[in-house]
Order: sequence, then structure tokens, then C-alpha cells
Amino acid sequence: MGSVKDLKILEKPSANSEGSGIFYFTDDYSVFDYGKMPDTIPDKGAALCRMSAYNFGQLKKLGIKSHFISLINNNEMKVNLVRVLDPAKHDLSKEKGNYLVPLEVIFRNSLPSGSSLLKRLANKDVTLADLGLNEMPKEGTKLKQPILDVSTKLEEKDRYLKWAEAQKMAGLSDEKMQELKDTALKVNEFLTEKAESLGLEHADGKVEFGRDAKGELMIVDVLGTLDENRFLYNGIHLSKQVLRDYYNQTPWKEEYMKKGKLAKPPRLPKELITIVSNMYKAVAEAWTGSKIWGAPKIGKVVEDYQAFLDKMPKK
Repeated sequence: MGSVKDLKILEKPSANSEGSGIFYFTDDYSVFDYGKMPDTIPDKGAALCRMSAYNFGQLKKLGIKSHFISLINNNEMKVNLVRVLDPAKHDLSKEKGNYLVPLEVIFRNSLPSGSSLLKRLANKDVTLADLGLNEMPKEGTKLKQPILDVSTKLEEKDRYLKWAEAQKMAGLSDEKMQELKDTALKVNEFLTEKAESLGLEHADGKVEFGRDAKGELMIVDVLGTLDENRFLYNGIHLSKQVLRDYYNQTPWKEEYMKKGKLAKPPRLPKELITIVSNMYKAVAEAWTGSKIWGAPKIGKVVEDYQAFLDKMPKK
């Protein structure tokens, strides 16, 4: 599955029927596509699992189909499985269903620090017209309307696509492609409203789709967590961005950009591990309304994080 989540297959999917499996959420983390980093974040996996299971349950009430079956325990959930077909080898337009849509659909509500869209605009990899914008946005800009973006899912390194290219790759009709976009916006609306109810800003996130055995679209993988989405509290990141920001300040980041995985990452300070663990748990408890760990309040976690940043040497 990847560096932070494992999958146990209970029943393999076929061309005509969905399979089933169990997602196991670990306490590992990854940044910059490095893979598994040297530390673990206590209870991170359970926090992600709990948040995602809650979100699937709420989306079901809104009439949005997903592959979620049930929460097994704190860090395991049972899901339906579809086939994973490489679009470079399969013409997905000829498939009736039961396959992973090989796309990541990204929704953006604002452009916080670290937003890849700002870098792509600066590098002219995307234009204002492509995004429906009239002027160059600045860091921190809150968008009047969400922007939908799309990238590959199954390639070795994700790359952004034009929507026409994405539709062809996914083998979707015009109607299904519009349904995919509309569903992504509904998911974004739910997450944004939920975040606002907790005093959080939902800056951006992603959602992934599959087609079930009948060819209907459904949400798959995980959604609405601190790994898949960026949330902020009074302008302070509450997401995996905290870990990216730390490593951005280390000499390792530059070495990694040059040498790849030959550059071994340093371990996190113990203080930061505690803060990040509390961050995942605090947001999960507030989001789900369940006191699982008795974590500090979100505001206290942010105070601790700000105090940690104030002690960090400036790059």
C-alpha cells in the first residue's frame, strides 16, 4: 500500500465482483516521497483511521457512496476492493467497472504556505486561465470558489494533468467525469463546513475514486485526515505539513534533493514527536466527538507548537 498504511486482502476483486480487505494504519510517516522515515508518531495511525471512518459515515448520510464497510478497531477498517489496472496497459473506457480510477482529485480553498499551486504558477506549469483566476494569488489567499485540480495516481511520480487528459486516462464518459467533479466538490463542502465548526480552516485536500461492479463511482482510500488534507488553526498548520516544514529547515532536505534516498533523514526532536502526536489525537477527538486518548485541546497543541517554533534556529 505504501509507507504509512498496509492492506490485508481478504477476497481479491475480479472483473465482475468487488473484493474486500482491511486497511491497517501505522504510526509511520513520510515526507517528500522519501518513504518510511526513521521515527514513528504515537497513535497517528489510529487518529487517521478514526477520522476517515467518521467521514465515510457522514458522507453516506449525504448519499455519497464509498468502499468503506466498517471500523474494526482504532487503526483498522474493512473496505471493499476494486481492481488496480494500469491505464498505460489497459483501455479503461472498455471496462464496465470494478476498477480504481487512476486519478487524485485535489480541491483547494486557499493557498497556504507550502501550496504546490503557488510553485506551479511561479514556474508557469499552469496558467491563471487554467484555474479560472483573474490575477496572480499570494500566499495565504482564500479563494472565492474552490479550485479542482487533478493528478495521476498510479505513476511512479504523480504529475498534474489537464482535465481532458485525465478523462481519457480514466476511461470516463462526459457524464461520469462531471459526476466525479461534482462529488469531489460535495466532499470538499462537507469537510470545509466540519472544519469551520471546530474553528479550523480547510485549505486543501484530495479524494480518490473507484468504480464498483456496476460501474458506479465511489470514494476509495482515505479522506479528510491530517495526512490527506491541510487544516489550519489561526494560520498555524495542523497537518502533515508540520513535518514537511521541519524537514524543510534541515540540511537533509537539500541533500535529499541532490542524492535521493542515499541521503538519510535525521530523527525528529522528541519534543516535536510529542507535539505532532497530540496534534493528530486532538484533531481526531474534536472531529469525531469521541474522547479516545484524552488529548490536549487543539488550542493548547498549537501553543506548544508555536513555542517549539520560537526555539528553532532560523534558516
